[in-house]
Amino acid sequence: MADFDSSHVYKAAVIGSGSGGLTAAIGLAGFDHDVVLVEGDRVGGDCTNVGCIPSKALLHAAEAGLDDPLAWTRSRRDQLHDEEDHEMVEHEQIVFLRGWGRLTPPDHDRGHHVVAVTAADGAEHEVRAEHVIISTGSSPVRVDIAGLPEERLVTNEELFDRVDEVPGRLVLVGGGAISLEMATAFNDLGAAVAIVELSDRVLPDQDPEVSATITEALTTRGVDIHTGVSAQSFDAATDTLRLSSGDEISDVDLVMSAVGRRPRIEQLGLDDAGVSHGRAGIGVDSWGRTDVDHIWAIGDVTGMTHTTHGANAIGRRTVRAIALPRVLATGQPRTMPAAIYTRPQVASVGLSVSEVEAIPPSSRWRHRVELADLDRGHTDDIEHGVVIVDAERFTGRIFRASIVGPHAADWIGIFTLAIDHGIGLRKIFGMVHPYPAHAEAVGRIADQFARDTYPNLAGAWWQMARGRLSRRRVP
Repeated sequence: MADFDSSHVYKAAVIGSGSGGLTAAIGLAGFDHDVVLVEGDRVGGDCTNVGCIPSKALLHAAEAGLDDPLAWTRSRRDQLHDEEDHEMVEHEQIVFLRGWGRLTPPDHDRGHHVVAVTAADGAEHEVRAEHVIISTGSSPVRVDIAGLPEERLVTNEELFDRVDEVPGRLVLVGGGAISLEMATAFNDLGAAVAIVELSDRVLPDQDPEVSATITEALTTRGVDIHTGVSAQSFDAATDTLRLSSGDEISDVDLVMSAVGRRPRIEQLGLDDAGVSHGRAGIGVDSWGRTDVDHIWAIGDVTGMTHTTHGANAIGRRTVRAIALPRVLATGQPRTMPAAIYTRPQVASVGLSVSEVEAIPPSSRWRHRVELADLDRGHTDDIEHGVVIVDAERFTGRIFRASIVGPHAADWIGIFTLAIDHGIGLRKIFGMVHPYPAHAEAVGRIADQFARDTYPNLAGAWWQMARGRLSRRRVP
């Protein structure tokens, strides 16, 4: 256990002990730097306490049919939190301060930053550090539905502690990852589930074919999905939720808001310190640097990522930039995959859908494989599953890959590695996959690319060249 010294100038002060903050603090300590970690709430942040860990535990409990799944979920969550808390308290090189940290106005003469920390008991501490890393995460947006009693509305922050019994009918407002995962879990638990999404499809950031596939999978299991509408009002006398379309959802016990998140930047003293920020969060570069020397920000608070692995990835780059400053300018951020743990799972990596659509159609190639057409799809009785790949003509350089299927989050790594290292479908063509495996779909896509490309290499090269030229001309 490291003791706090108010007169000592530490290498870094980390505000927030979520996934990004823990990565930064532990990483710098691994380089033999002394670090102060400041946390006013629970160690582990959203991921451990109200996000990734309890949601995945509930998904497992629901599918496995465990007794009292909500209590079991809380116990697994609390066990991990206690382990992480103990690790930070007992760490020999990390000083752990429980309290709320805020930046103070810069004083260039002192040569370091000062973070003011207010403890729960009101005590004030000043932490002196060469670097400050902000990792305070984000908070869920609460929908405003006229007439809906406060006790009937939850976000992911309240769901796992306030809900002790499976509701008879749950309405999820929002059609993103959190909503679809909870729809999967509570549907397995026997609740009647409805999703209300303002866009014309769920997962609007994913490929339309992905949205269609997961929609069909959920509706087949009885989830009621309303798209292109919003939740307008609630009649508490009849437990009825009215939608903007005029439709009604009756017998509603609980509504969960899952319409987005806002960065936690209030009370951080960003203006006092001169750190630029906006509605999306704190402005940073790919290393986590803000526009103030030696002040960094990582994770949800920047708006650059809303995933644990994204915060971890940028946190590792920030550690590298601080601990190994001479190699700061080398290396680009790694490709960031996304995964949604519905059943079947959804995973994607590469350019955004809009970025792919902006590439001239003649210079890109798309192929899809239905998992039901694979031998493994036959043995596992897969009904809803697809792999979609958009790639460059001739080289087979992968622009984007999407998977809907069993364990999609595990084998999206094939495409992540390929994009990171410039391995196109021409090279993947010879790759051998275990039989029978879901990843055989990757081989089938590479086979199809080869059949389309090799008979007319000159034409494929010309289409690739024209596509690259036209992209360079885009202002």
